[in-house]
Amino acid sequence: MTLDTRARATADKLISKFGKQVILTRVTEVTYDPTTGDMSSGSTTTQTVAALIKDFNGIELLSGVVQQGDRKVSITSLNATEPQIGDKITIDSLVYNVLAVKSIWSGDKTAVYQLQVRK
Repeated sequence: MTLDTRARATADKLISKFGKQVILTRVTEVTYDPTTGDMSSGSTTTQTVAALIKDFNGIELLSGVVQQGDRKVSITSLNATEPQIGDKITIDSLVYNVLAVKSIWSGDKTAVYQLQVRK
């Protein structure tokens, strides 16, 4: 086991212990195939993951990129698919849209995904 593997496992353990369960939802849209004239059916996948949830600080709010009510959600990469912009996060039955995804690396692999979400 390398140091990177241990660091990712430690991040997963800490977020699982001190975080809360949230639901990550990805909805794929219906697409049109002009060759066949067929429409693909969209699909929805959900995954329950542990997450640390924080509010953004005042300096981040002053930057203009973050709005009042936005949340910072951190999930580990070990048991979650990589979140994408447009995904949804459900926290205590409130649904938030994923606006930005930042990868925090440990060596050559992502250890934690940090999301900016908004209702």
